[in-house]
Amino acid sequence: MRIPAHQWPWRWCLYWLLLPNIIVIVMWPIGGPPMGRPIFVAGLLALAFSQMRSLLLRRMAVAVLGLGITFEYIVNSFNLEAMRIDAASEFLKNAKPLASAEYLAGLVILCATLALAVRGAGRVQHFARPSNWIFAICAILGMMQIDAVATVATSNTYKGLPPEGTPFASGVESGGVAQPGPARRHLVVIVVEALGIPTFEEGKRLFAADWDRPAWRGRYEVARGKVAYFGSTTNGEIRELCGAFANFDGFDFAHADCLPRRYSKAGYDTLAIHAFEGGFFDRRAWWPQAGFARTEFAPDLVRGGARKCGGMWPGACDVDIAAQIGQRLKSASRPQFIYWVTLNSHIPVLAGATPGLAGCEDGAAPLAHASLLQCRLFQAHHDIAEAISALAMDPALPPTDFLIVGDHMPPFMRRNERLDFDGYNVPWIVLRNRPA
Repeated sequence: MRIPAHQWPWRWCLYWLLLPNIIVIVMWPIGGPPMGRPIFVAGLLALAFSQMRSLLLRRMAVAVLGLGITFEYIVNSFNLEAMRIDAASEFLKNAKPLASAEYLAGLVILCATLALAVRGAGRVQHFARPSNWIFAICAILGMMQIDAVATVATSNTYKGLPPEGTPFASGVESGGVAQPGPARRHLVVIVVEALGIPTFEEGKRLFAADWDRPAWRGRYEVARGKVAYFGSTTNGEIRELCGAFANFDGFDFAHADCLPRRYSKAGYDTLAIHAFEGGFFDRRAWWPQAGFARTEFAPDLVRGGARKCGGMWPGACDVDIAAQIGQRLKSASRPQFIYWVTLNSHIPVLAGATPGLAGCEDGAAPLAHASLLQCRLFQAHHDIAEAISALAMDPALPPTDFLIVGDHMPPFMRRNERLDFDGYNVPWIVLRNRPA
């Protein structure tokens, strides 16, 4: 049976389905995470809320739906299983998302479209026929299908935690540093933000130049490999520190045999370092629960002499933290376990995020001919690799082992940039000090 055109809920589709999902739709040609389930849930809520009698409530509901779907899009983009309110407040307080032109453009588009949706919510008539409901549900399902097709190329790279029973591996276990050795050498574990495995030839060459340095083999036994990643940075941390695929929220630290507690029992001093604020993702609270005796964040590191780096994630400069770690190791009277989560290569890497970004704009840097954000990421990783190498090769450094491991692949929004990296694994590199 043919449905007359006047019975089709066009205005409902515009104001309650398309406009609240505008960020999702705008990103379809570019990239982004699969959003089928959130689109479905938001669509059903829109069906219910759009039939309310109160115009004020309808307008409030369409605004909340638009903000909610955008929030869910951001959470899914970074593989976050749960975004705590306190972490969100720390992000808004300390990060600078509007320093990114893409984030600023997104905010302008969102505000403009939500204003249209709020205004237009009052122009949508209540559904009077079953055909109105049928068409609206078909529109929701159709939008889900379009999203599935638009995001299929990179859907495997957006993933939360794996199902129970998934085989476990970590850089700590694979690299052989899960237990303190009899030599009681210092250990430095470095989780490098967004250190993925490039799959294109120039990226492979740059990666090898930074993370497979021939000079290291003169002083260290070098081993390398890859492990599966799931989720975001904190999931990568739990993977390496506590040997589990889990969220830090609700994790049973009291009964877990986490790495810092293991090394502390062996007589090591334990220290965890991050160049951002300690309240973000509650590291100030859960790092001690994992067994670290001391923690240091941006204010402590800056007081210790580190420069301030900017960009979207302003904090201490990673390149200066490496030197501070070196001083601690040289002056230590007991064996040290130092855990360092880097910051400055956090996507998007903006101007000022680390001192070594010159060349991406004027074409002098590797990959400058390709993507600006990809160029800056490789430059930021090069900066960190140089600092780590200088630390490891310092003649005055006492015997020390190093584990360098990625947390997750670079979470680029653009599809072509994301496809340039292994969507399943991150690298690990172990430098084991050779006996004199």
